[in-house]
Order: sequence, then C-alpha cells, then structure tokens
Amino acid sequence: MLTNTLSKVPVKYHNGLRNGLLFAAFFTFYFGLLFFMVFTEESETITKETGHLFWKKTTETTIHYDLSERIPYLIATIVLILVAVVCLVIVFRLTQLSRKYKNYLAVIKGNDKLLIQQIADINNSNPRQVMNDLQNMIDSNYINGHYIDYKQGLLVANNYNSEKFVKKIVKCQSCSASNEVVIGQSNYCKYCDCLIILG
Repeated sequence: MLTNTLSKVPVKYHNGLRNGLLFAAFFTFYFGLLFFMVFTEESETITKETGHLFWKKTTETTIHYDLSERIPYLIATIVLILVAVVCLVIVFRLTQLSRKYKNYLAVIKGNDKLLIQQIADINNSNPRQVMNDLQNMIDSNYINGHYIDYKQGLLVANNYNSEKFVKKIVKCQSCSASNEVVIGQSNYCKYCDCLIILG
C-alpha cells in the first residue's frame, strides 16, 4: 500500500521528499528524547537566595512530580518516536523505489520496444505495478521519448519503426530451439522463456 502510494509521487520530488523526511525524523526523535528526559525527572530542586551581601540566605525547595503529571510527557515521547520511525520507513521505501527505477532504465536502455511482462519478469515484479512505475517515470521525464501501449502491454520508443529491425533465426542457449529474433531488442525463447543472448 505504501509503495503504491509512493510510486505515484513524481520522480523529480523524490530527493526533496527524502531529505525533508530525514530532517523531520531527526527533529522528532530529538524532541522525543527531550520529553522522555522530562518524564524521567521525578523531582526538581529549586534554589532561592534572599537578602544582600553578607546576609544572603539560600533555601532549597524540592518539588516532587506524580506519575500522573509526567504521563503526558511519556505519551508525547511515544508519538514523536513513532513519527520518526514512520519517516525513516518512508525514506527506506523511497530509496528502494529509486533503485527499482534505475533497474528499469538498465533494462530499457538500447531497446525501442519491450513487453511490460518481460520487464516485470526481469525485475521480479507485478506487470501492473511495472506499468504504473513506467508511466510515472514517463510523466516525470525520468524516461524520455517513450510511451506505453496499454493495449499490447508494450513500452515503445517514440521513434520506433518495426521495419528498421533485422530479423534472424537463432538457437536458444538453454533448450536449443530455433527462434526468430529481432536484432536491437530483448528476445525471449518462445519454448522455455529464457533470454536469448545474441553472439
């Protein structure tokens, strides 16, 4: 659920959001510790001086705080620490998302046409999620010059022209079956679904 929500945040805002959340996590954790220190103080000694010069008199008064008076500070501590943890979890998920986007770029690079299913298989992801991620990357200009063909489930380069690609018959390295492949894009064996590496 959190990952799905974060995947809708434009990529260009990821770094700013991550830095802001780290800043928020630091300060909420810091103030949480301060409130906890107040909670642990069961008593406070107040020193008061009266008189002048040689006739000064010092009196010390100790004030004891009941647990009921200190409980709000404990509640505030718990809330602030939880906020800090949530911020750090979101930062971690954003970092994971950035890595995933970089993996997508590595797969897409050099390919003018790719099945969404292929990208999902390579990244061990759900095709629907991959499609949403890729659309977010396109909308955020993280991927330039591509669009998604939702009908065929393809990521296609704007300048894609099927006629410019050369086809040839290649044997699969895994099952030795003959496959017609297109040079210049990722090809999978139609018998065993293994990636065919062109020599």
